[in-house]
Amino acid sequence: ATAYYYTSDIAKKTDIYPLENSLEKILNLQGVSFVWKDTGQPSIGLIAQDVEKVFPEIVSGQEGEKTIDYARLVPVLIEAIKEQQKEIEKLKIEIENLKSK
Repeated sequence: ATAYYYTSDIAKKTDIYPLENSLEKILNLQGVSFVWKDTGQPSIGLIAQDVEKVFPEIVSGQEGEKTIDYARLVPVLIEAIKEQQKEIEKLKIEIENLKSK
């Protein structure tokens, strides 16, 4: 497949709320490098059990076979970036105020 599309139309959704504290949640995740036991291939990613503590809704499967729906991290990352940008803008204003004193 060259692309995978996820259903996302508002007509299919209910109880819609904005994500909150996304940056704080992302900061609780740890990216890791590792080697797959079955293939010996090096890789990078997250540990499903760690992600499950922060975002249980994106982890599936039973112990020993847990999977992460990485695509569902995208909205959280978008919100985290927006939170960071607000902080950056706030700090820019503070810096300009300090420079003008």
